[in-house]
Amino acid sequence: MTIQSGEKIGLVGQNGAGKTTLFKIIAGIYTIEIGSCDRKKGLRVGYLEQELGIDEEVSLREFCHAANPKINELRLQLIYLERDIAKENAPLELVNEFQLLGERYEESGGYRMETEVKLVLDGLGFSRADIDRPLGSFSGGEKNRAQLAAMLVGEFDLVLMDEPTNHLDIKSTIWLEGYIAGSKSAFIIISHDRRFLQNSVDKIAWLSFLSLELYHCRYDRFLVEREKRIELAKHQYRHQAEEIARIEEFIRRNMAGQKTKQAQSRQKYLARMKRLERPQEESRQHSFHISDGGRSFRQVIAVSDLAVGYNQQPLVDQIDFELMRGDKVGLVGPNGCGKTTLLKSLGGEMEPISGEILVGGNVEMSFFDQELSNLNYQNDVITELWELDRLAESGRLRSFLARFGFSGDEVFQKVSLLSGGEKTKLSLAKNLYRPANLMIFDEPTNHLDIGSIEALEEGLAQYTGTVLVVSHDRDFLDRVVNIIFEIDGNRLTKYLGNYSDYISKKDGGGVVKKVVSEEKKVSYEKFKEQGRVRSRHRKRLTQLAEMIADSESELSAVEAQELTADKSNWERLNELADQKSALEEKILNLSIEKEQMEQESPGE
Repeated sequence: MTIQSGEKIGLVGQNGAGKTTLFKIIAGIYTIEIGSCDRKKGLRVGYLEQELGIDEEVSLREFCHAANPKINELRLQLIYLERDIAKENAPLELVNEFQLLGERYEESGGYRMETEVKLVLDGLGFSRADIDRPLGSFSGGEKNRAQLAAMLVGEFDLVLMDEPTNHLDIKSTIWLEGYIAGSKSAFIIISHDRRFLQNSVDKIAWLSFLSLELYHCRYDRFLVEREKRIELAKHQYRHQAEEIARIEEFIRRNMAGQKTKQAQSRQKYLARMKRLERPQEESRQHSFHISDGGRSFRQVIAVSDLAVGYNQQPLVDQIDFELMRGDKVGLVGPNGCGKTTLLKSLGGEMEPISGEILVGGNVEMSFFDQELSNLNYQNDVITELWELDRLAESGRLRSFLARFGFSGDEVFQKVSLLSGGEKTKLSLAKNLYRPANLMIFDEPTNHLDIGSIEALEEGLAQYTGTVLVVSHDRDFLDRVVNIIFEIDGNRLTKYLGNYSDYISKKDGGGVVKKVVSEEKKVSYEKFKEQGRVRSRHRKRLTQLAEMIADSESELSAVEAQELTADKSNWERLNELADQKSALEEKILNLSIEKEQMEQESPGE
């Protein structure tokens, strides 16, 4: 495979096919004995999952800037010089050095990178207050997002991303899709998120059976083209097998007869023929059978005036809803809004701050948490199930584990040695072993390959019980749920339908009728134009805020130079005064424009 500048490639294949190994070869972490991996001179490769040696005391801002060492070195020099020239009686040489260094920093793209860091951190869901927090104060998921931010701002020629959306909410995932599409860097992305692949890459590399095939199309078209290639390979193999059988029969009948020379000629032809290998097909994961263990009462859970959070500080409050038998609910919202906290409160894992949770009659609940806390890493795989049912026969346990991809000696592997996807499947197996008519899932698709996700979707589609699931996988939500609960601004809102229905209602749309009047067409086009105007308005406001902040930083630097300047150097003092006046006027004009735009209501 050859990777060109700016290409966006999705790397797909079953767990264990070698995707991560290939990444480590490209990144130079693994060496190879056969073949070659050639890189252009000076190529900068960013690998999301590599160990970056995170310093817990470093701030998020410093960590992101460190991704581009050349620019960061200039930035640190500027910071140190700025401190020195702020002191009394700073020498003029130091001020001149500061000015020259600032020009080099600007030419190198330093100020552009400062803006980029802010935009990327905002897009990935970090607040302005997070920027100067030390990394040691962040959760594991936040640290993963910090690594992702560093990869994006580091100006790498090639970025390798292994499951980049695992710790992103839907809003940040959509933002990342747009960022990748607009980036000049080349990307190779391993992802189980089918819609993310569809929207972020334009080529698919399929790794299967020790070979890699490149498809010059998006993910949905790749699925169609792959089936065509498989069918063509089967046809060619059958055709050749039939041809070989026909020739061998001719040789058998004629080797000792009048057509001996023709038989010998055909025998030589067969000896020279390049035999096609029988096409292999990836084993399809069996659908997870999920037993409900019997019907619950019609009302499964009733929640009244509930508030959940930590240390008596609510993340979500005034929650009122009912879960009825057979409901399949998807819970969505930004990272940190309280989704997992609400699930743990409903599952009895933590106490709510206030309010009431009533569980209906005959309800058997199962709770899957994304931390996989139900696994004992010291056990082997089969022991994890045996501890749930000590009277079960080994054959029954092995048969159940086979549905989740554990067969043969794999059932005797230590849990600690399993991959992320295998641990997730084992945790699911433990949750699904006992029948339950209320299944609560917190990010069940993290680390699963696409085949396993589709198997879980099929199992939940056939499941007759009640489901409440947190997921950022939009295709999964479209295929599984019929109700969406959204947490936004400390409130929970209910929407009927799957994820696409929810988005349609949020955007003010709906089902488009086949016959639409001209008046409605004009109204719809006007609505779209208003949306574009509002989008441009928001972008300009963001741009103005960044420009004001940058200008204020420049003004502070000029004022610092003014304080330390030689008072007898009138030419330099006039120059600094002009710069200061120009910056003050610029800030005033930008602030006036921003204030006017904030008072406007565009697109109305």
